Amino acid sequence: MSRTSVVYVDTSALGALIIAQPETEALVEWLDQADATLVSCDLLETELRRMAVREGRDQAKVSAILDGVSLAALDRATYRSAGILPMSYLRTLDALHLEAAIRLDADAILTYDHRLAQAAVATGLVVVAPGQESAR
Repeated sequence: MSRTSVVYVDTSALGALIIAQPETEALVEWLDQADATLVSCDLLETELRRMAVREGRDQAKVSAILDGVSLAALDRATYRSAGILPMSYLRTLDALHLEAAIRLDADAILTYDHRLAQAAVATGLVVVAPGQESAR
């Protein structure tokens, strides 16, 4: 990406910074090298903080991660639009993430969630998943 791109991040991606996953090292490298503005919605904060509570991790780490992401509030229209996305396989919270990415005019979505990735591709978004075998 030659210009600074807008990349929507979901919990499956940034959660790998809280709980080590096979992709964590590749993700950290990508985040260090990417010329991207990271965006998400307030849902990301709730999901990451709940993950930290469940796993007994420090909330300060979540705060540090979130410092690198611009968070947007979701309005009623976003919830409505997410509810009627045509992908029957898409779960509720993933539908909210996808609709937020669309509304934030993201160029790409950083996710390790296969259903969300499939739906993102269907809407024309580029999927970024550092450390995954297959490129999307």
